[in-house]
Amino acid sequence: MTGTAPSAFEAIRQSQQIARTVGDISLRYEPSMLIGETARPTRSWQATLGWTVAFASLIVTLGLFLLDAPFAALVVIVAFAAGALFFASFLAQRDRRRRAFVVNFETYSLRLDFTTPFAGRPRTLVVHFDGVRGVDLLEQGDGRLCLTVDFVPAPGAQTVLREALAANIPARQRDDAERLERVLMGAFGLGTPPSPSTPTEDGP
Repeated sequence: MTGTAPSAFEAIRQSQQIARTVGDISLRYEPSMLIGETARPTRSWQATLGWTVAFASLIVTLGLFLLDAPFAALVVIVAFAAGALFFASFLAQRDRRRRAFVVNFETYSLRLDFTTPFAGRPRTLVVHFDGVRGVDLLEQGDGRLCLTVDFVPAPGAQTVLREALAANIPARQRDDAERLERVLMGAFGLGTPPSPSTPTEDGP
């Protein structure tokens, strides 16, 4: 079995002072687990406006129905109300997009929580450490960095998928991101964990 045993993880946790935040991810430790997650999103003004327009359209539709408006007018306003509801729901789902990962050293598994790119629906994948193929720190193209993980979704699968663990990492956090990259690679059995060093300024 590959990966770092819980006792070894505890040694890493004690010696490696990983920053509390890396890019858009907040990190915390629980017994035998490393958890990273983005902040819980708040509703945007676009979603609020979308729901306002949708409900206003429903009220207008009801009013026209009670006033016995022409059928053509009812068809138009019903279609508009349906479109407004669909668009408001899409905006609300987009606002709920959130990423998280859990490295579990008891079960030797990586849990990935994310949303699908088009429908914006939440999805969870659990990958055994043996299924992790790589952890990389990549350029986003805007001067920031992104920490990604490559994995196969199931034993025997040929397709290698990639998900972001941390994104929008500023240049000043490169050292923190590289340390997290090396610790994760060591945890997954892909490399050697970094040696103990002086705690970072924003470490725990």
